[in-house]
Amino acid sequence: MWINKSHYYQANRNFYNFPYAFGLLFGNGVYAQYLKRGQEFIPDYDRLLNATGRMDIADLTQMVGIDVRSIDFWRDSLKLIKEDIDRFIKIADEVYS
Repeated sequence: MWINKSHYYQANRNFYNFPYAFGLLFGNGVYAQYLKRGQEFIPDYDRLLNATGRMDIADLTQMVGIDVRSIDFWRDSLKLIKEDIDRFIKIADEVYS
């Protein structure tokens, strides 16, 4: 990857990957809300999508009961990534054991 995408690793482009990382973490955080709230979250999710681009992220998410300023929102997001990593390790152990 570093050969094809060397700009990812250039020191003068420190924040190049920020939108990708933020998008992943935000998307996971929203998905974590769905996992917690189930089907009742779907109308809120539709409202969130409908209003995207019209206001800043904190106001946008606040209207559907999500607080992106809360550390727990981001922890829930990272928890999903940790679960994916744990699942990968388990599968790799099964394959290579």
